[in-house]
Amino acid sequence: MKDRRFAVAACRWCILFAVVCAAAIAGTRSSMRAAEIDRIDNGGFEEGTRGWLPDARHELVDDTAIAHTGSRCLTGEVTGPRQALTLRKRIAVKAGNRYEFRVWAKATGKTKLVLWLVSPGETTRKNVIAWENLPNRWKEYRVPLSFPRDGTAELQIIAPSSHDAPPGRIWIDDVRLIETEMPPLLRLSEEGIFNDEPSFGVTQSGAVVAAWNAFYDNTDHLAMARLEPASGSGYRVAQRWEVFGGKGELALAPKAVSAGDSVAVLAAVEKEKNWDIQVVWPMADGSVHCVPVTSDAAVDTDPAGAARDGKLFIAWETNRNGHRGVAFAVLKGENVSEPVVISQEGVSAYDPTIAIAEDGTVAVAWHAFVENNYDIYWRRLKAGKWGAIERLTTAPTIDRHAVLAVSNGTWWLAYENAQVKEYHVGATNQRRLVLARIGGDGLETSADFTESPLWQRCEGASLAADGQGRIWVGYLRPRLPRSGWEVWLTCFHGSGWMKPVPVANGKGLDRPPTIAAVDGRILVGFQMDDLPNSWTDVDLTAKAESHIYLANTKIAGVPPVVAARLTRWEEPDDVFAPAELRVEHGEDRPTPTIEYQGQTLKLFFGDLHEHTDVSVCNRLGDQTIDESYQHMRDIARHDFACATDHGYNLSPYMWNYTAKLARTNADPDRFLTFLAEEWTSTFEEYSTEHPYGFYGHRNLILADPYFPRWWNARNRQTPAEVWEDLRKLNANFVHIPHQLADTGNVPTDWNFTDEEAQPVAEIFQTRGSYEYKGTPREAVRTTPPGYFLQDAWARGIVIGVIASPDHGGGYGKACVYAPELTREAILEAIRRRHCYGTTAAKIFLDVRVDGWLMGEKVRRSAPKNVPVEITVSCPAEIDRIEVCRNNRFIFLQPGEGTEAKLTFVDRDPLPGRSYYYVRVIQKNGEIAWSSPVWFGAQ
Repeated sequence: MKDRRFAVAACRWCILFAVVCAAAIAGTRSSMRAAEIDRIDNGGFEEGTRGWLPDARHELVDDTAIAHTGSRCLTGEVTGPRQALTLRKRIAVKAGNRYEFRVWAKATGKTKLVLWLVSPGETTRKNVIAWENLPNRWKEYRVPLSFPRDGTAELQIIAPSSHDAPPGRIWIDDVRLIETEMPPLLRLSEEGIFNDEPSFGVTQSGAVVAAWNAFYDNTDHLAMARLEPASGSGYRVAQRWEVFGGKGELALAPKAVSAGDSVAVLAAVEKEKNWDIQVVWPMADGSVHCVPVTSDAAVDTDPAGAARDGKLFIAWETNRNGHRGVAFAVLKGENVSEPVVISQEGVSAYDPTIAIAEDGTVAVAWHAFVENNYDIYWRRLKAGKWGAIERLTTAPTIDRHAVLAVSNGTWWLAYENAQVKEYHVGATNQRRLVLARIGGDGLETSADFTESPLWQRCEGASLAADGQGRIWVGYLRPRLPRSGWEVWLTCFHGSGWMKPVPVANGKGLDRPPTIAAVDGRILVGFQMDDLPNSWTDVDLTAKAESHIYLANTKIAGVPPVVAARLTRWEEPDDVFAPAELRVEHGEDRPTPTIEYQGQTLKLFFGDLHEHTDVSVCNRLGDQTIDESYQHMRDIARHDFACATDHGYNLSPYMWNYTAKLARTNADPDRFLTFLAEEWTSTFEEYSTEHPYGFYGHRNLILADPYFPRWWNARNRQTPAEVWEDLRKLNANFVHIPHQLADTGNVPTDWNFTDEEAQPVAEIFQTRGSYEYKGTPREAVRTTPPGYFLQDAWARGIVIGVIASPDHGGGYGKACVYAPELTREAILEAIRRRHCYGTTAAKIFLDVRVDGWLMGEKVRRSAPKNVPVEITVSCPAEIDRIEVCRNNRFIFLQPGEGTEAKLTFVDRDPLPGRSYYYVRVIQKNGEIAWSSPVWFGAQ
């Protein structure tokens, strides 16, 4: 391995603009408090239905006892299924402004209220949101809107709707469309490409240097732009650079760091299939100067930095000690100090942040998985010596994504507090932010912090101190129901919080903004995109663009700074169910090995079906890819995992991004990752042959983490045609059907089988079991018999068993016997069907039928006596162990304790073709299913 720690790399560069782009100028918003205007006239129906176009069955109610406010409201009723009453309103809108639709409603029968929208210049309507199960009391409903162009839009309020909802009566009142004028934005990125991961720093002279990932020509380019102050307190783009573009050279997580008269750009860069940290200095002459910080064979990623006195202090995430940790080094000139790991030994630590106090003390904070949950830790470097690691948070729930800042000699910390429902560890049903001062006795917040704008559904904090004592917070709020995230801004001024303001009218990915306080202004850098936010327009995904913007807002209309009145932060004591459940499920149990045919096989547990926020269906609930891998690595303690987002939500950029994160999250011999997708063939077109649609959902798992393409099932290919495509590309893959007999989506079409391409099926996931109709823990919405896994076996299909969660994670494990933890070995073991599935518990199961390991296919018929040897070890007491032959249970042994080793002999085997599998059920309802062993199978 070459040691390049003290070397200086001559990076390839190109100057895109060597002259000032005078036309690209960002102005400023005159005040933090943008005016809000209600664009709906007569929204309370006090003047009847003037300005509205109601359905003929809508009625005006004139009764102060019934109306929400005033004396009038509108009502309508549907009495049967698939009925709807539509109320229309046409309104003039502007493309640059932000809108929020608001309506008060109540209903009987828990019926549904729906909003559709026809944008200016369009003729087709688009579903915005559906509010279901409305209570019989007045409640306000809100949803943000934006428009692609100026003109007249039409709101279509479906009040009520019994499409997939109960019939009932609804009352609506006080309908509003709030318009907010947004500050002028400077777009930094170029038209026609996908841009992501923005960051910026500010020089002492007030120039801004921004960095981001620009994806075009099917590869990354680390783009940078220098912005100079312009007339009217705006900015203009003065210079542009690009580095790290081209084949085999990819960038991730750029961070711009203010460094006196310069700005340094840190990035994780992949060269020759190895991820290292690089520092890029954009030069005034249009060139760039690159310094490699690391050269270790380990993964080095997610850098953070701070500069002082000619030194650049750098922290990053690494797996160089065999697990995730935080490393640190100092760059001075072209010399890099020896990297040291500063986080806990043997503990997963992530996402470092770094700041420097006025006295030169350097602090690094991160989140780490300790005692069954995540908390924030920090460590300080004083006079060249590291202090002890200190724990900053202790809440039972998830504390993560720390951000440090310094203001007037005081340390400030922002972090995200998240919660998980039951054991759905792939999603968080609650995310909120904490801003606290780090005091001598712990964290301190304002006394009314739980009433602050941060203690609600938000995430992705960025901090800036304005020199007057205010702490500014840029953050993300979700745009419901599944669009993405909006950028918002607020500040703490000592006596309270500024009313939060939106920064732009669009939405973006889950990427924290960057903010800075400069000469009485707040600068906000962020990303926005036009990725589809519903199933109706997912075909536009591949054409979507994403751009990087700078907002420039004057600090005006903000209360003056007063001495902060802070109290000790009382952390939430909400119960964190996964902490107890992961122990109950035996996640940390050491796994065994077995001997089979002269080979030692190790038992590995994994997740081969997990969605992230890339998928539109639960974009605001599922984790980011990185967060998902963290929870699979730590909470579920999987040995292997992948992100399987819907093919129709992938684009060239998203596929490349998914692949990069699969590679950066792999830890040799500890945590294996796969590049994968869900091939979602969900054609709900019904016929006699396909009464529930065709062809069903399958997860595509690839051995090559650099595989160049994915498959979108909306092109109407059959599974066999996909397999043919993959084989032509010499792909090492498996295709795994799931939701086998589910009517909530399209069930599996068992006319398409292939023992090599489709060697196993997902018997269980978060929705439930698909073993057979009437099975224990059966999924809620299932077909009649014919689609379950036992039905496939009865048809003569040879297919093994795994389980995996789908949305939400936690419920479902793929359990694989393989000689080693490599992508090739795991996929080969799956193709041999040396695997089984469990609901959530780490149940150890070894099944041999006449000496053959689970999954084997034996050409001869079963012998006269068929011994079924079963070894099982469970984390909880066993209820029963069952042997099933040809879909009929022929043996049951009640459990005694948590372990069993037994042999059942079938003395009356069936002639011809037969197959045996074992089911183990714990007393707490957790289940394991082995893959069958087949006799007489061709």
